[in-house]
Amino acid sequence: MSWSPHLIDLTRPMTRETIVELAGKIVAEPGPYGEVELTHLRDWDTDNGSLCQWTLNDHFGTHLDAPIHVVPDSPSVDQIDIDRLVGEAVVIDCSFANGRGLTSEDFERARPKVKAGDIVLIYSAEQPGSIEDFIRKQTYVTPDGAEWLVRQQIRSVGVQPFGFEHLYNGLFVDDYYNKATPPPHWPAHSICLREDIYIIEGLGNLEQVAGKRVRFSALPLPVPGSSGSPVRAVAWEDE
Repeated sequence: MSWSPHLIDLTRPMTRETIVELAGKIVAEPGPYGEVELTHLRDWDTDNGSLCQWTLNDHFGTHLDAPIHVVPDSPSVDQIDIDRLVGEAVVIDCSFANGRGLTSEDFERARPKVKAGDIVLIYSAEQPGSIEDFIRKQTYVTPDGAEWLVRQQIRSVGVQPFGFEHLYNGLFVDDYYNKATPPPHWPAHSICLREDIYIIEGLGNLEQVAGKRVRFSALPLPVPGSSGSPVRAVAWEDE
């Protein structure tokens, strides 16, 4: 008997427009976060075939954060355990908390319930809006929420926004990347990634599977030393 599930694509298009929609002011101006360049090394006008080169950020679009992204001396994307990125996922509905920080109480309230060994995908009903809306209303995971996820012994966690925690505040208010900023830096990220709970950001189409248990896969490219990688995230239901 052949296996032919109906795959639900949870990956956003690999375009600048997608990144501006996800990250707003952070990439409103041209720069390293919001550009993907495709250069033809060979094309059908001059050769018998097509061959291209990509230039893009390793956290572009729907992507995975490896522990080295925020935790010193930890695994890069080529060293992670990809078994933690394929399997049963629960798509918890947190739309009641859209536009604010998600806490342990929110996760306790969300349904379906999380079980040990789950991949957790967080549906938060994100809607494209203005740059100002992004700054004010991003849904994100608080350190308390991240600690709750660790206690549930989950394998990985995925979110719809471009940031697992509040991205604008982390970059421009708390200034986490600045060496002069005292710790903790990116605390919710660090809490999960220190426990090898990998983070997938920028998921799309979660409304199609919200409130369900599904099978899930989101595999990165094993680029040595990289802090993350775009992924092709898909879900499917058991037949």
